[in-house]
Amino acid sequence: MKLGAPHRWTAVLSGEVRRTLSTRLWWLLLIPVVLLALAMSLFGSLITLLVPAATDTSAILMLTGLASALSMTAIIGAAFGALLAAGEYRHRTITLAFLTGSRIQVLGGKVVVAAVVAAAYGLVVAVLGPLLGGAVLGGQQLPTWGQLAGLGAVGVLVCALWGVLGVAVGTLVPNQPGAVSLTVGYLLIGENVVSAALQAGGSPSGDPSVFARITPFLPGNAGDLALYEAPVSAAGTDARTVLEFLAGVSAPPPGWVALLVLAAWAVAGVALAVVVGGRRDIT
Repeated sequence: MKLGAPHRWTAVLSGEVRRTLSTRLWWLLLIPVVLLALAMSLFGSLITLLVPAATDTSAILMLTGLASALSMTAIIGAAFGALLAAGEYRHRTITLAFLTGSRIQVLGGKVVVAAVVAAAYGLVVAVLGPLLGGAVLGGQQLPTWGQLAGLGAVGVLVCALWGVLGVAVGTLVPNQPGAVSLTVGYLLIGENVVSAALQAGGSPSGDPSVFARITPFLPGNAGDLALYEAPVSAAGTDARTVLEFLAGVSAPPPGWVALLVLAAWAVAGVALAVVVGGRRDIT
């Protein structure tokens, strides 16, 4: 696939931004993101108040609720990326898009736009969630600013990477409903089934089997692993067991390794989309 003229990269990206802002897709998906942030923070904090000794655990539960909200937001970011790429084929506008630059330039523009929009979704949740949760918890013990900022930064990065993966899926599966169903269905159901199958059985010694040790390196689990590391680390004792339960993995690596794994999946997905999208006939 040709890279195209260097000066066209900026023009293609500018055109992609204008196409995105001229549609309702990005802000329509922002609505469930905001509702998700508010609902999880509000109800999570209310439940925290009902737990005995809430003062001792409220900070950990609040971080866990925020990590869960960011995990769900990453799915919405992935759906946006899939809609952004596959929508061009559904509405037959991909031909016009390719007139503005080479195919790899158009794909690159969509990758950047999807990453930025999905990261913005994560930022909204990272800001609104703790604000409302802190207001509800009132005088309870709250996480530190450093803990919230660290988890928020990881969440923004995870959402951005899933936006990129969504574009890759939308390019590989040009059928728009199919691309969205595949992305969301895999993250909500498919990967859980795969993880359960890999963890079935176990080794005679009781240690995770070779197959179970693969689970942290699946894309959805890698993102969850990076997100849940902060609240689990704040909990202290038996951190590894709790992290395995929350992320659904065995023998989890450090969170930064999980982020690199998810980034590798995003790079591999885009590379495959470049090859497949570059060879597809456009009518």
